[in-house]
Amino acid sequence: MVDWVAEIIAHARAGYPDEVCGLIAGRDEAVVALYRGRNVSPTPAVAYELDVETLARQIEFEEQGLTLAAIYHSHPFGPATPSPTDVARAFYPDSMYIICGLTDPSQPVVRGFRIVSGQIQEVELIR
Repeated sequence: MVDWVAEIIAHARAGYPDEVCGLIAGRDEAVVALYRGRNVSPTPAVAYELDVETLARQIEFEEQGLTLAAIYHSHPFGPATPSPTDVARAFYPDSMYIICGLTDPSQPVVRGFRIVSGQIQEVELIR
């Protein structure tokens, strides 16, 4: 079983001070795999954009019967809440959006959200 929360935190810390991002594949509400992405945003300290290689992994895992359970990214200097940019770029209403906030890097905060038509709803993360 993947300790996906620990993996997201480790990825966020490794990428600090830039935002990091990645995908989580799942089946029946269980995390099966986490794919660390590469942030190719021209402004990585304040925004994320997944690289095409990681995006292509979605096709691979969906062919194996898995779903895009979540898209994750970090907020190196802000809270673990969706920014206006995050909301505007929330194109997958069936997926969860997970944010790792590193306002205090020694106390990372990981939260999950559903973002549908601009509406944000926090969801409980089950490990």
